[in-house]
Amino acid sequence: MSETKPSSTPIGRGAGFERGAVVLLGLLSLLVGAAAIVVGSGALGVFRAQRPVADPLVVQWVRDNSRLAALIGIVAGLVLLVLGLWWLVRALRPEQRPDFRLEHSDSGDLSVTAGALSDAVRADAERVHGVKRARVRMAGTERSPSLRLTLSLQEGTNVRHVWEELDEKVLARARQALGLETLPTAIRLRLDRAPKQRVQ
Repeated sequence: MSETKPSSTPIGRGAGFERGAVVLLGLLSLLVGAAAIVVGSGALGVFRAQRPVADPLVVQWVRDNSRLAALIGIVAGLVLLVLGLWWLVRALRPEQRPDFRLEHSDSGDLSVTAGALSDAVRADAERVHGVKRARVRMAGTERSPSLRLTLSLQEGTNVRHVWEELDEKVLARARQALGLETLPTAIRLRLDRAPKQRVQ
């Protein structure tokens, strides 16, 4: 049995960038709010607390340079619009399902589609004793493919036996077919409930 390590393959699309951006915006908003509370409470002086939010010098500069200020505002708005659209497209973009190139020669390439790979692994996984249904999805890239397996187990199934058979037969066969030493795999196990019996 091969060495088992925690998989780095995400169960869903990685959300590290989105989380980082939201945390950054949250911290910035928190700092601005805390500064407003400190200034407004008069902790930095009564005069400073009574001053308008917009500095009079800034207001006067905007009045004197209205065209330049409007241009700066339009450019800033367009930049924010482009960033927002880029973020939206990135979040809604379908996740890659990489095909795998088995052989490259002058006469042509031999490739296997992600769907064919998924179907083959699913068929093997559903032959494992105790597995009722299996869902398989390819992820990653062509150079670094990975698998996501969701297995529905019958009630009373020995999970350790399923795990061993899955590694020794299903995943080993997939690695051998693809010519890979390692194939990162995220596995989610679900226990199917026994059908309810009506009392007569």
